[in-house]
Amino acid sequence: MKKKRKSSGIIIIGNEILSGKTLDTNSNFMCNELFKKGISCDEINITRDEELRIIEKIDLFKSKYDYVFTSGGIGPTHDDITSKSVAKAFGQKLVLNKEAKELLQKHYLDDDLTKARMKMAYLPENAIIIDNPISIAPGFKVENVFVFPGVPKILEIMFKEVINSLSGGKKYFKKTVTTILSEGVIGDDIEKIQRKHDIVEIGSYPYFKRNSFGVSLVISGDNKKKVLDVTSEVYNYIKLKNGNPKIF
Repeated sequence: MKKKRKSSGIIIIGNEILSGKTLDTNSNFMCNELFKKGISCDEINITRDEELRIIEKIDLFKSKYDYVFTSGGIGPTHDDITSKSVAKAFGQKLVLNKEAKELLQKHYLDDDLTKARMKMAYLPENAIIIDNPISIAPGFKVENVFVFPGVPKILEIMFKEVINSLSGGKKYFKKTVTTILSEGVIGDDIEKIQRKHDIVEIGSYPYFKRNSFGVSLVISGDNKKKVLDVTSEVYNYIKLKNGNPKIF
């Protein structure tokens, strides 16, 4: 029986992303890790630090996808409202989580454990803690929704731990063929190859380097043999066109 691939969606929360002040690298990182795990990322949404918007997105995503991952809005400041919003999306109370409180008390001296920092210990009542080995303030999970901080280095460590515990799907296989030919030259024939082999996906990505340009053709799919066969077909086609193909 074919193993069904798990689906996921990512919600990036933060006004600073939408204003252009901060570059979102978290979704790119998560997508790469999900791909390696064999989990499909089907949608990425960036939303403001507004309670109703966050609740709306959480409510939509948790019913559409097997896994939902959020980033941002769980710090100590007034605009960190993700925890409260997730609680409301699940119809739960926001409560002082004993485990989170103990972690913060161990990490901070009494004078440093301010009311603002203690805010990070208030989680949805049925939340399960996600360990944060760097700044201690935990992420959490409610049902199929995983909530992470927005700081990239912290998220990356926490996300890797979480994803190792998840059920993925059949592994993706991927090969890349590069060429010095442009999409305008090869586009029609690559489209014909794609139509002939719809079991794989061929992505076409132009690149520009100093004094040169070309296209990277990324062939991916579930079936390793099929990916390799299509890669060979693409490579041979490019070679016949004198396109200087290389396989990665």
